[in-house]
Amino acid sequence: MGLKSLLSEFLLRKAEEQPAPLLDVRFEPALPSRILDADEPHPEGAVLDESLDAEGQSFVICYINAEGVKSVRRITVWALKRTPESRILLHARCAETREMMGFRADRIKYCMDMNGDVFEPPAAFLAGIFGLNVPDALLLASTSAAPSGVWPPLDQAYSTLRQQLRHELTLLVAMAQSDGQVSVSETGAITSFARHRAERLGIELDESRVQKFHGLVRRLRPTGDQIRAAIDEIASRPPKAQMEIIEACHEIMLADDHMHADELHLLEQIRTELAAS
Repeated sequence: MGLKSLLSEFLLRKAEEQPAPLLDVRFEPALPSRILDADEPHPEGAVLDESLDAEGQSFVICYINAEGVKSVRRITVWALKRTPESRILLHARCAETREMMGFRADRIKYCMDMNGDVFEPPAAFLAGIFGLNVPDALLLASTSAAPSGVWPPLDQAYSTLRQQLRHELTLLVAMAQSDGQVSVSETGAITSFARHRAERLGIELDESRVQKFHGLVRRLRPTGDQIRAAIDEIASRPPKAQMEIIEACHEIMLADDHMHADELHLLEQIRTELAAS
């Protein structure tokens, strides 16, 4: 059946079963009794190059719409766009309305990561997690209340590592979430895989980058399109390179000491297919 079809069937089914983004037990957003169905219509904008890094990241935003109505909601970003008015737009799925919606970045009052950390003003947080290039980061900063002169420089080495691991992260996080959530031990296993790859690339994964990486793993909720693209790319690699990913999946599944029967069956099927090829 092959890596592509086996992983596709398993991970896409699991992704469809996933509930709204889980939050740390220490924190619950003060969700209002009524969430507006949508913001005002936004003109179609140009998709930013950073959309690939943005896709699948989930967090909480406090949003103020055009009428001044404030709401707190969980979103999963699918794309970043630049509107004709030179504003950055988050094209995202809202967990509260279950609809695809557009959120202007300059109308986000604050963001909350999945562990409850609050980022206000949110410009530095958004630019950092999306890996915005300098012009887009400055555009975002110019529409926020961020103090001038304190804009954090882009960590190019970290951005390179994240781009190099885009497909691997999609599969590893999707695999870790196949039982409902990503545990601390599973996050550690994914980070260990990233550390080995970073060494090959000559990139030091220091404590600061490890913390950013942990945050990325916690935020990621791979979309169906991401999973398909990742499987297509990895399935085109030589069997030895594919096996490296499968071994990483195995380590992640063992990390929380809960190996489910369907997960074990999947791995054995994939190993058999790769060995035959």
